Amino acid sequence: MAASTARQTIADTFTRLLRLNLADGPPRLSQEQLMAESEAQLAQASRTGSPYERQVASQLLAHPSDYRRWESEHARLMSSVANTPRTAPQVRALLSTAFALVHRKALFEYLREHALRGNARRMLIAHFHGFNSYSQAVVAEHGNYLRSFASLICAEGLGTTVLAHQAFGEPLRAYEQLYAEYFRNYCHSVLVPATSLEDDTVSALLPYLKQDVLEVRTRLLTMPPAPQRGNRAAR
Repeated sequence: MAASTARQTIADTFTRLLRLNLADGPPRLSQEQLMAESEAQLAQASRTGSPYERQVASQLLAHPSDYRRWESEHARLMSSVANTPRTAPQVRALLSTAFALVHRKALFEYLREHALRGNARRMLIAHFHGFNSYSQAVVAEHGNYLRSFASLICAEGLGTTVLAHQAFGEPLRAYEQLYAEYFRNYCHSVLVPATSLEDDTVSALLPYLKQDVLEVRTRLLTMPPAPQRGNRAAR
């Protein structure tokens, strides 16, 4: 009887541990796994991504020095994701990394979208980079954009496949669009003279746009994982 009770206790303990592990999502990934998966995502993007994804990924892969710099920066990003104790915080760390990458590439996207030239372009670069070398700042911003874009491809791939969290995919892209709207208005407030009526309107709008960004960010960080495929029939 005692042996039977002991076996039952061990079985109950094992079941509880298994449930905790399943509730916490897929197994926690090491930095080596995160880097290997990222490199696979970038290689796949160079073959089967959108035309622009193929262009950026292929450009990095074709230039060893650029690739090594991206690899070094991406390894630091993945280190912050790997150094989390459990899977759920790891997903949140990856999502926070994706947010940071969206923010890092926003300036170059604004410059490209609005085709700024002359004094307006110099004014905006000086606002973010100070009054150092303008040409060096533009080159640095372009490189920063390409590496951030590539790392975001990897983060999204990790979030939608390996870690399988529903905040990645369309929700993250919606956040990216919302942040672009906020950043566009912020840049406009920098460029428009402070004495104009239009500047007053944009400045009054900015706090509300920023609040929208923060609310969506918080909502994505608190979203539950994607449903497990094996559990769909039980719903």
